[in-house]
Amino acid sequence: MELFFYDIARPLGKDELALVTRARKEYAGKYRFPEDRARCLAAGFLLRSCLNLDDEMLKFGTAGKPCAKIEKLPFFNLSHAGDYVVLATAQNEVGVDIEPVHAYEDAVAERCLTPEEHAWRKRRGGKWAFYKLWTAKESVMKATGKGFTLPPESFCILPVDDSAHVIERRSWYLDWLYVECHIVCVAVENEREHIAVSFLR
Repeated sequence: MELFFYDIARPLGKDELALVTRARKEYAGKYRFPEDRARCLAAGFLLRSCLNLDDEMLKFGTAGKPCAKIEKLPFFNLSHAGDYVVLATAQNEVGVDIEPVHAYEDAVAERCLTPEEHAWRKRRGGKWAFYKLWTAKESVMKATGKGFTLPPESFCILPVDDSAHVIERRSWYLDWLYVECHIVCVAVENEREHIAVSFLR
C-alpha cells in the first residue's frame, strides 16, 4: 500500500498544473474558497502523477466512490481536509480519511459513535481519541463504497488495534498515521499491507 500526500500550502507549479485536466481546472474554479480550489487541483495532480489517471478515465459508484474504468490498476481512494490531500493505493479494496485535529462538540460525537465507542472516547479523553474513531469509521465507509449510506453509528470499530474488523460481512484492517496536527486512517480489505509514505510537495 502507498500513501501519497500533497501539502496545499505549496501551490502546484507550472509542470504540475500541466498534468491536471482542463475539466478539473474549470471545476476547481467554481469553488468559493482558495483552499478548496487547491485541494481539487492537488487531487487531480495526484491521480495523474501517481496512477496516470485523467478525470475521463474515472467512473463512480452509487455513493460517489471513484474507481478506474481501465483494468489492472491498484485500488485507490482520495481524501482531503485541512492542509493535505492524500491518495491511497493498495492491492485490495481501500478507503482513506484525513482530518485536522481541532475542537468538536460532544453532541456530534454522540450522534456518530456507538455507545461502546463513546465510552472509549470518554475514557481516553482529548480530541485525538474522537478523531481516531472518526477517521476509522469514514475510511471504512469509503472503502465499502457506501459512504454515508452506511451510517457511522451503525457499526463499531473497537478494539482500536491492528486486528481484523468485520464490518458489513467483510474484514478490514486499520492503520493510523499522524501528520502535522492531522490524523489519517486507512482501511484495507482482507489482509494488512505494508505502508509506504511519500510527500509530493
